[in-house]
Amino acid sequence: MAFQGFTMPPPYGGLDLISPIDNMDPSYALELVNVFPGATAPITRKGYQEYVDLSASNTAVNTIADYNKADGSSEMIVVSEGGTPKIYKVVAGVATDITGSTPITANFSNMQTQQFGSNLYMCNGEDTVQVYNGTTVADSTFTGVTLADLINVSTYRERIYFVEKDTLKFWYGNTNAVGASALTSFDLQYSMKQGGFLVFAGSYTNQTAQTSQDLFFAISSEGEVVFYSGSYPGDTNWQLVARYYIGKPLGYRAFIKVNNDVWILTQQGIVPVSVLFQASPEQAVNVVSARVNPYITQYTNLLKFSPRWHGIFWPEGRRVFVNVPSSESTTTMLVFSIDTGGWCVYELFDAEDGITLAIVDGAPYYGSYHGYVYSAETGNTDKDNAITFEGRTAFSFYNSRGNFKAFKDIRPLVKSRKGLTLSLGIDTDFARDQVVETISTGAAVSTPWGSAWGSPWASTTEFIFNRYAVKGQGHSAAVRFGGSVNKADCQIYGFEIRFDQGGQV
Repeated sequence: MAFQGFTMPPPYGGLDLISPIDNMDPSYALELVNVFPGATAPITRKGYQEYVDLSASNTAVNTIADYNKADGSSEMIVVSEGGTPKIYKVVAGVATDITGSTPITANFSNMQTQQFGSNLYMCNGEDTVQVYNGTTVADSTFTGVTLADLINVSTYRERIYFVEKDTLKFWYGNTNAVGASALTSFDLQYSMKQGGFLVFAGSYTNQTAQTSQDLFFAISSEGEVVFYSGSYPGDTNWQLVARYYIGKPLGYRAFIKVNNDVWILTQQGIVPVSVLFQASPEQAVNVVSARVNPYITQYTNLLKFSPRWHGIFWPEGRRVFVNVPSSESTTTMLVFSIDTGGWCVYELFDAEDGITLAIVDGAPYYGSYHGYVYSAETGNTDKDNAITFEGRTAFSFYNSRGNFKAFKDIRPLVKSRKGLTLSLGIDTDFARDQVVETISTGAAVSTPWGSAWGSPWASTTEFIFNRYAVKGQGHSAAVRFGGSVNKADCQIYGFEIRFDQGGQV
């Protein structure tokens, strides 16, 4: 029988860890590492490079915050661990020690931060709340509470709010007050029916009605979420308006602001607050992260509540990063495409290079366990090392579920530099092949722009569409691919597979 041909689409749908393996949409992938499912075609991720070195006297970079100045410029504020924890101001890659007079405890250099007016507040539930005013760092001058007991900070309707550790109590300031005044407490122990302690309290704008409404919401360690309307707890209009029960939050930082929404990282998956007003909590946990919830749950068994669980939204890159820790010093990332709704996994060259994530002046940064801050999503190397990638498509029966097949070759369509080395092969009938062949796409034949010996239109990047022999027999197959890129990226547009088709078995 003549060869049969079938074209598999690229995995632009991203990871799918929940669909039946014999009935997956071919646009999804069983594995997808360092390949981002963006708007045009899946493409290998960008790299990261050293931005500032703080390793001489410190170790883990546990906090990176963005401080926005009135003139429109931004400064990076970094809190690093080490024998003597320090607070640094970083501008254009140059770090200046701005540590205040009150020492920071080494084990509590994981700060929760919030800018309020021209002040950046930093708290960790162990040390006196620190305040950066654009010039210096000093102890907060709020009164009425032991400032070292405040562990999280946010804002709501022109007031600052703090969470008191190991309680269901939060504290709030007067309108526009930035210090030298007493904070007032509000205890949720009689509102929260599940007990536990308060993890976060702050603002959320509900837009499900005809007109939007700014609400106050708080979440406990048990996953109980309450919403209040009104200007502040002392307001006569202050009232409880909604209550939901979701999975337990994964830490004091497990809240990602995505445009007007807030995503909560829980032991069950990611819950967008907006969906709680439109669907049940069981449905809410599946709206954004359904296809990768097993990945999240797997790692929550290793680290259930940690400042390592956090994330960032990068508007310019149209993606959301979720840090997934395997220990206090090692992480991977789940990365979400705003355009396609697809997920992939980022694995950095060193798993200890991305324990902290932040957006500063519109750009993403990683904080390292070894005392470095890296510029992220830049260039095509990881600290001058090649970026490895791999993927495994959905299994397909190629329109003939009952027929046995002898697979002959694959023709990938990719766009990269000529000379790219790929690993390419197939897995048959849901078994993982132990060997995937390494192939060469051939040497580059183009010459750089303006070369004395080359065409002025020559390019080092081109489409690669060659056939490569593969071996395998079975009813179904999935394409395995991988490789490494160095100073170039690789876009994946699909795979054409040919096979001899036998009778039904």
